[in-house]
Amino acid sequence: MKGLALLGASMMLAVGCGEGSQAECESFSDCGGETPWCAPEQTCEALPPGHQIGVGDGSPGTVILEEVYATERSMELTDLAFNPAEENELWLLRREHPSDEPCEEGNATAAGCGALEGSTTTIKNFGTADEEVIVKVDPNAWHFMRRPPAMAFGDNGFWATVGEERTANFLDGQADFMGPVLWSADLTIHGEEPPPGLNGSHFDMLHNAPYGMGIAHEVDNVYWVFNGMYGSLDRTDFGEDHGVGESDHTDGKVLRYVNGELSRVEGVPSHMKLDKETRLLYVADTGNSRIVRLNIDAGDLGAPITLPNYDGISVYDHMDGAQLEDIVPAGLLEQPSGLALHEGVMFVSDQATGKLHAFTLDGEHLRELDTGLGAGALAGIVISPVDGSLYLVHQREGKLYRVDVIL
Repeated sequence: MKGLALLGASMMLAVGCGEGSQAECESFSDCGGETPWCAPEQTCEALPPGHQIGVGDGSPGTVILEEVYATERSMELTDLAFNPAEENELWLLRREHPSDEPCEEGNATAAGCGALEGSTTTIKNFGTADEEVIVKVDPNAWHFMRRPPAMAFGDNGFWATVGEERTANFLDGQADFMGPVLWSADLTIHGEEPPPGLNGSHFDMLHNAPYGMGIAHEVDNVYWVFNGMYGSLDRTDFGEDHGVGESDHTDGKVLRYVNGELSRVEGVPSHMKLDKETRLLYVADTGNSRIVRLNIDAGDLGAPITLPNYDGISVYDHMDGAQLEDIVPAGLLEQPSGLALHEGVMFVSDQATGKLHAFTLDGEHLRELDTGLGAGALAGIVISPVDGSLYLVHQREGKLYRVDVIL
């Protein structure tokens, strides 16, 4: 297993065993099989919940951070996800570093407008000797993949992004025109030039969620969006995709939950994951320094959303009565960003502290790890379905790391 580093017999002897007690183990080398961990009580145990971020005292030296990918030039990595339809296929979400140069109508600079573009790296056969790295930039990434902080795969060959920007046009435009975008996972389509007269390689877009910070898949083409401008969770149904590069968005539906109850932090992704069995949506509420969850089946239809309906959709309404539940209240976390669910454990990255945390799904703190990467580093995290390791992106430096646990 890649995520386990078995380092000698230098494991500290445990405390708590009285004089004359019979110790089962003094280091990992005394254990093995299904009980590879020499626990503090000097007994061989199965690896504890949350072990993907280490089993020691949480200091940087209790794991090895193995760099496995870096962008070909200086840029940010914000999120990552394994394609559920392809074995060993990892996708990374990239964006340029922010620029102070203008991108305004009549005052558009290459540096200012170019800094708005996002892109992807796909690593096929990830973790094998036959890795293939493919970088894709949509022909109109300036509009459709604008400063993306988050991505989510569906179960139907599509995936979606949000954009951390107010508008998808020139930055001095009046319309708050950014929103989630639907893409194909087919690399013969994604990032390729569409036929003449079509616009980019996207398959749908709804222009109703400025400063999108996180996104999670529910079913079909339905995604939940962290709407950073309005501090809401928007259930966004693209409906039937309009095809590559087309523009008919009228079959979309948007229901807005918990309006004004969330808060973003500029530049810091706010990731979210849906537990599809319990139908509870877990959200990194970065600006409020907490983790919350929402029962997505709660709430009643409320009043129509009075903001401009740029796409002409027929369902564009508030949902009343749904309640956010504080799972990890403010106090322990400063800027929660990345979030992953795995076998009853919730993993969270904190961009302000450079720490990884593991919790039960009800918010009990299991363990933490100081990665030593510092502030501004941690964003997206994922548990690999292939080797069971936790992978993280270093946002500022554009690097991908695997956490190797020291036993």
